[in-house]
Amino acid sequence: MANLVYKRFSTDQQSTARQDFILAEAGIEDPVVFEETRAPPAASTPSSVRSSASR
Repeated sequence: MANLVYKRFSTDQQSTARQDFILAEAGIEDPVVFEETRAPPAASTPSSVRSSASR
């Protein structure tokens, strides 16, 4: 049975290293990884968050 793993990070300063460490500690070997490798564009931020941040 395959272990499906989704890894992501939010900023360019972050990485998936901590997630890799936790997987190794849990003994999960050769996971099938779905990885988001870059931060989402600012335009994807909900309008309620953008409007409160710009006040």
